[in-house]
Amino acid sequence: MELKRIVLNIQQQLPDTLKNIGKEEYDTEIRLHPLLKWHWAAVSTARAAYKPYKVPEGLIKDLMTPRVHYFTEPEKYTPSDLVYGRIQRNEAVIFPNLWSWTKMAICRITEAESIFLKDIKIEQLHDAFIGSQEFFRIYDENKESGEKIYPSVNMNFLRPSASSVLQPHFQLLITPIPNPLLGMSLHFSEEYYSENHSNFYLDYIKCEKENDERWIGETGVDENKFSWMTAWCPIAGSDEVIFISHNYSSFPLSDDAWQSIAEGLHKIFVGYHETGIRSINMILVSDVWDTYSENFRVFGLIWSRPLRNLDVSDRGFAEIGFKIALTYRSPEKCASELKKHW
Repeated sequence: MELKRIVLNIQQQLPDTLKNIGKEEYDTEIRLHPLLKWHWAAVSTARAAYKPYKVPEGLIKDLMTPRVHYFTEPEKYTPSDLVYGRIQRNEAVIFPNLWSWTKMAICRITEAESIFLKDIKIEQLHDAFIGSQEFFRIYDENKESGEKIYPSVNMNFLRPSASSVLQPHFQLLITPIPNPLLGMSLHFSEEYYSENHSNFYLDYIKCEKENDERWIGETGVDENKFSWMTAWCPIAGSDEVIFISHNYSSFPLSDDAWQSIAEGLHKIFVGYHETGIRSINMILVSDVWDTYSENFRVFGLIWSRPLRNLDVSDRGFAEIGFKIALTYRSPEKCASELKKHW
């Protein structure tokens, strides 16, 4: 598998007032996605050292101070579903999203309201995943005849990521059609399989493991194994990690597979914290519930959200209008820092 890029040389003349913070010549890259033919990302590491905004000292304290307390007492402050009520597994509690735009539920991960990602325990993540899968299973058992469901597990953490509630939680989605990213992934992975007679995701794992520059590690064994690496061509943002199942193309996953994900997530969260990352988004997508495809694999993405988002957003015309990812920190640098925890 060939990972393609276009290198652009930038040259400019700087006044004396900018020479201590800018560069008169540097290279920037356009990286092409190896599967999604419509997608490319700009990797512009020359700007990595440029720090135009100073994060206020009290910002972290403010971010970690709850503004609302809905998830502390679920029976008092959250809705109850007409079919499943609420699902509980130790500290994890699943209940309907108050304002759903598709079939949605919230999965509270911890009883602790103010907690850093690094301090969420593996068993807490595992309990949350098992409870989340029970929500999907119950919906599947009660769905309309012939209805297809596409389940996903998603996460926003802290206000820069669009989370209005501080307490760590997953957002569980069920849609009747695949979301756009999943739809394109299903389409192009089928096309890849037809052209190459092999699975793109397994080929990509092999390619990145051999390259090693972005390789982080693996969790689980045999059919429950997941591979973790930083993305050659980010889809969503900076510090993007992709994790891929070796075996599953859809939920439900085995308890051991969810354990593999929980262990990997914990390592990523610890590594992120050490590099100063506090706020993240995450998605974990599946093909149609309880199906198997030779050409697709369950995969997830995690990426960072900068704290300066509260003053200046990291989402501009390129990210929103063009649908490209723009990162100033190289995936290779990110991988070298996260690999320490494997």
